[in-house]
Amino acid sequence: MTDLKNQILDEIIIEWVRNPGQSKDEFHRLKNNVYKNYDVEKPFASIEFISRYNELVKNWTIIANPEFQKLIRKRWVRSLSGVTVISLLTKFWWCPGKCVYCPTFEWLPKSYIPNEPAVQRAELNEFDPILQIHNRLRALEVTGHKIEKNDIRIIGGTWSVYPKAYQEDFIKATYDAFNTYDEMKENIEETDLGSERFASFKLKEWYKLKLSDSLEEAKKLNETSRCRIIWIAIETRPDWINPEEIARLRRYGVTRVEIWYQSTFDEINELNKRWHGNKESTYATKLLKNAWIKVVAHMMPNLLGSTPEKDKESLARVFDDQAFRPDELKIYPMVVTDKSELTEIWRNGWFQPYDDETLIDLTAELEAMIPEYMRLNRTYRDIPASEILAGSHVSNLRQIVEAKLKKKWIHLVDIRHREIKDKINIAANATMNIFDYEASDWKEFFMTFEDKEDRTIFSLLRLRLPFTPPASLDAQLPPQWGGLEGELYSLLPELKWAALIREIHTFWDQLSIWEAGSTFGQHLGFGKKLIEKAEEIAIENGYKKMAVIAGVWVRWYYEKRWYKLEWEYMVKYLT
Repeated sequence: MTDLKNQILDEIIIEWVRNPGQSKDEFHRLKNNVYKNYDVEKPFASIEFISRYNELVKNWTIIANPEFQKLIRKRWVRSLSGVTVISLLTKFWWCPGKCVYCPTFEWLPKSYIPNEPAVQRAELNEFDPILQIHNRLRALEVTGHKIEKNDIRIIGGTWSVYPKAYQEDFIKATYDAFNTYDEMKENIEETDLGSERFASFKLKEWYKLKLSDSLEEAKKLNETSRCRIIWIAIETRPDWINPEEIARLRRYGVTRVEIWYQSTFDEINELNKRWHGNKESTYATKLLKNAWIKVVAHMMPNLLGSTPEKDKESLARVFDDQAFRPDELKIYPMVVTDKSELTEIWRNGWFQPYDDETLIDLTAELEAMIPEYMRLNRTYRDIPASEILAGSHVSNLRQIVEAKLKKKWIHLVDIRHREIKDKINIAANATMNIFDYEASDWKEFFMTFEDKEDRTIFSLLRLRLPFTPPASLDAQLPPQWGGLEGELYSLLPELKWAALIREIHTFWDQLSIWEAGSTFGQHLGFGKKLIEKAEEIAIENGYKKMAVIAGVWVRWYYEKRWYKLEWEYMVKYLT
């Protein structure tokens, strides 16, 4: 049967590749016609098409066809932003916060509950980062996704309070996992290709023999690995950010930090036992930006003591006050779960979450506020309905809200809503747009290549300029850069007097590292042109030095443009 199955699959795949551009409906008709010719009773699964297609490409029977890959891929949205996102959950550790809304379950990181999908995946893999990554990569690969470019999101408790030895081991293991993935596949007998749990005790024993000797070695190996790390994000409290912590994060290769503002009303944060306020939130934001790190802020509507009007005012301050203005945003409406202080407050009748109608109307107003330079990542946390004691059970809140806004002809302009994704915009129609604004006391340039008709974004760059630079790079820092800021530049001297490129991102479907670009975005030279323009702006403003925060694997990209590695940054001296 296997030979006949392969013959049927080959006929369908080769016929489509010879006549590309057909719709999904036409593909289904093609499949049904071939099934009928061979009296196939049960249609073949997508995973079987993906596996056979990969074999045909590997043995050169056909040439790789991105359109067909996209057609047969499962849950195609997972890699439509140009990278594959992989979340890793850390093991249990103590948390310095006593927030009233955080559930506390034994042996789970603070705020996580047993039935969350991310928790279940981590438990299956014993919270081991290598097993989590190997299983996730395999699950993505067998469902048709490219896995060469990876965005790592480390979730769990407050990262900054974990023991330094655990942090280093976890990060090193993350690099090791990508470096060993292909060899692991060749050496380990796979028992279930479609399972997130195909790894076994045998796999764990095997990879122990393959680990690098140090974090630095693991990072170096990842520069040439097939599966590479583009970005790494961690989560922490703003009151735990300081220059020493930032220097350590940069050594790990962290490029993005998620910090929990929750509210911009100090009294509401105090009532919810956050034990930090706007002073800590804005200072952490500034220090991170000054070290080129992207800032993702978390906001929580419906906190104890808040109202819809206060929630709107709280979020508006994030955009209106230049001391905030993060790069990305997550909105997590409050819900009541078991095993939190809020559970008892709610049971005693002292707290009542918003009803669905109130939350939908509020979220619609919040989303409509978000400016063009910011990306809205989430509006709802993935908590199973069975675990929510009180609060909204509308898991598709974002879809409902955006349908409501669409009916009102309100067009959202944040980055996520303008990414090209699966749109058919033509790259040749892209024009460069530059939007500048003040943020955390410095000037930011948000530069994009976007469609001049509907403003769909193909590619973006974030440039940050400090105060007017001196005539010489050897000049002393000004008095206003004393304290922690001065300490930051003593720990990261390569950043002194440099203009800063904090992000470059080209969207659309992920292409393999050496795959040529076609018509949509990646590998078409947008990034190169944005860098050239950023350098031009820096020179016009008197800068003689540019520094870039770059993931380990993309260092070669900047080397081609005359940047050199200085510790964890790529630096170029401008003329």
